[in-house]
Amino acid sequence: MFAFGKNWDAFSQLISEDRIALAEQGLRRLFPNGELNGKPFFDIGCGSGLSMVAALRLGASEVNGIDIDPDSVSTAQRTLELFSGGKPFKVKHRTVFDLDPQQEGTFPIVHSWGVLHHTGDLWTAIERASRMTTPKGIFALAIYRKTPCCPAWQIEKHIYSSSPKPVQSAISGLYKTAFFAGQLALGRNPIAYVSNYNTRGMSWSHDVHDWLGGYPYQSATPSEIKGFLEKSGWEVEQKDLDRRTFGLFGSYCNEYVATRKPNA
Repeated sequence: MFAFGKNWDAFSQLISEDRIALAEQGLRRLFPNGELNGKPFFDIGCGSGLSMVAALRLGASEVNGIDIDPDSVSTAQRTLELFSGGKPFKVKHRTVFDLDPQQEGTFPIVHSWGVLHHTGDLWTAIERASRMTTPKGIFALAIYRKTPCCPAWQIEKHIYSSSPKPVQSAISGLYKTAFFAGQLALGRNPIAYVSNYNTRGMSWSHDVHDWLGGYPYQSATPSEIKGFLEKSGWEVEQKDLDRRTFGLFGSYCNEYVATRKPNA
């Protein structure tokens, strides 16, 4: 399994007010009508803790997070100690498969961005995560979009995640070189792309490492995600602009916000 926590630990050194503001923008896209205000927020796969900080800044009454990686747990704890502004938070070492609403309680807002496709059992992970919402709660998730290149990327990720650092550096260097060449071929400035990279406050180089090594790895089409959740009584809205991709340089995450159907 890829060492997600070490990558989050390295990224956390870059967290600033500017990056927090960008993370807030990402959450506002999911919750544009103040849904977080005054409500507890539960983050499954909390990583660096950046999304939890953003949720507090957008009015969440408290934030709770879990992560399977102990390095992520300690990193999120440190991030929240620095940026929570004294608001309540909890971070636990736990997997989504261990979650039990009877023990943990349920939450009006459950959030899992770019996490459940790395569990090795995507559909069970989605089902377990969705059970953590209150009866009228909101379940927000982001899942890699399925592309024709996904089988090849699954092999690459397995190799990358199990390789020593020199091999990872070589693969990463090849990827970045090819990506820059592709940008130039399209008449784009790759330096400007990296400099202006602002996806949820993230760093391009850390995202590249995460993409190349993110194993286990699964992906799904929007129709598969919507169909799965709708069968369980959810109404699902896709929040991102839907764009098809061949996946040569990787996929991207489709974002969904699900609410319980009436009487479900």
